[in-house]
Amino acid sequence: MLGLLRSKTFEAFKKDFDDALNGGNSFALAAQSCTEALMAKFDKGCADAVIAQANWDSSKVRDKLRRDIDTHIDEVRAARLAKLTASYETKLNGALSGPVEALDGARDDTWPMIRELLRRETEAAVSDFSAELSRYELDVETKGNMLSKLRDHARGIVETKTKEEAGRVLIRMKDRFTTLFSHDSDSMPRIWTGKEDIRAITKNARSSSLKLLSVMAAIRLDEESDNIGNTLALALIDGKSGSAANKSVTPSDPLASNSWD
Repeated sequence: MLGLLRSKTFEAFKKDFDDALNGGNSFALAAQSCTEALMAKFDKGCADAVIAQANWDSSKVRDKLRRDIDTHIDEVRAARLAKLTASYETKLNGALSGPVEALDGARDDTWPMIRELLRRETEAAVSDFSAELSRYELDVETKGNMLSKLRDHARGIVETKTKEEAGRVLIRMKDRFTTLFSHDSDSMPRIWTGKEDIRAITKNARSSSLKLLSVMAAIRLDEESDNIGNTLALALIDGKSGSAANKSVTPSDPLASNSWD
């Protein structure tokens, strides 16, 4: 009889707990109020049963019911936190992926704009996520770890998308060179008259293509300065005019170094 009472009480708890959560109650409040109410109901049922059977010991059955309730609460909490986390990760992915795909714009302010976007979207997401987590009354360490992981996820989105775009950089460089070489400053198809400065047009198209490579050559999320642009220009544009015939790699070749310093 006590086993049946425990089973019915547990099923009633699951229903009441689910209804409370769907009704907008905070997780912590719903867990506490439903647990107290159903345990009190179980105790009353046990009291009536013990009166009928004076030698029954309900303590073990009660302990099992409480363990079942606590386990269910933990499982529901884990599932809801996983769903909540996934929703914020999805929001960040939508907010960050598109702008990072625009890296092929290759402007001087490309990375400052991406850093600002990352900062703004991350702070907004972390703030809202923190408010949601407060409804679960998590301990400080657990909450801090979850917020930290969300920040890492946001940064990871930018890094992953940057690497994906970098994998297509050669195709984009070729497209940019072709576009600039075959179109004038008004983006109209160039009409060749024989009077054009081919060398200047070629250098401009090549410089713009290398600018694209410079932007995509490194992930710049920490505002650290580098010489990538200058190194590429020196090695692949300026350096070509003085030593076009020498194609061997020498110790002075900046591209032969293991770093961009």
